[in-house]
Amino acid sequence: MIFFIHPRVSGQQTDSVKHKHAIGIGAGFTTAYGLSYRYTPSRFGVQVNFAPFKNDYVTSVSSGVTFLYTLIPGNVASLFLYQGNHYYYKRETLYYEDATKNISATGKSNFSETSTDSYVNNGVGFGIELRFAKQVGFNLMAGYASYVNFTQINITGEVGLYFKF
Repeated sequence: MIFFIHPRVSGQQTDSVKHKHAIGIGAGFTTAYGLSYRYTPSRFGVQVNFAPFKNDYVTSVSSGVTFLYTLIPGNVASLFLYQGNHYYYKRETLYYEDATKNISATGKSNFSETSTDSYVNNGVGFGIELRFAKQVGFNLMAGYASYVNFTQINITGEVGLYFKF
């Protein structure tokens, strides 16, 4: 008696398995930078990037929400559209040796100046995901963006490395 076992019958996963979730790192002018999570239940998906930082002098947060739409899915490479939204916040305290504020202090002093900066970048473009293994994908994205609360327009670039599950 001869048994023929097909991957779909035996329950083994194939390359065509759709991974809905992904975690990794991402960096971009319109997608934000930091730890990244992607959820793609269908051709539509969403990506969230987040990177907080704090020390005695600086507090900064880069956060982003990006919407994705897969144009051409594939096992090795996929083409997609994206729309990125990046909010950046930074609060920095500079310390000086004296009230003239000409010489920066090496540590905290009685003379300081605090500045706060925040802005939004938005962009749209195309992206390609290259799969190096069944569950690892590298993303390159490029498009056009508005920077610093819609005061500038220029090209943009984004990257990401993800583990899919």
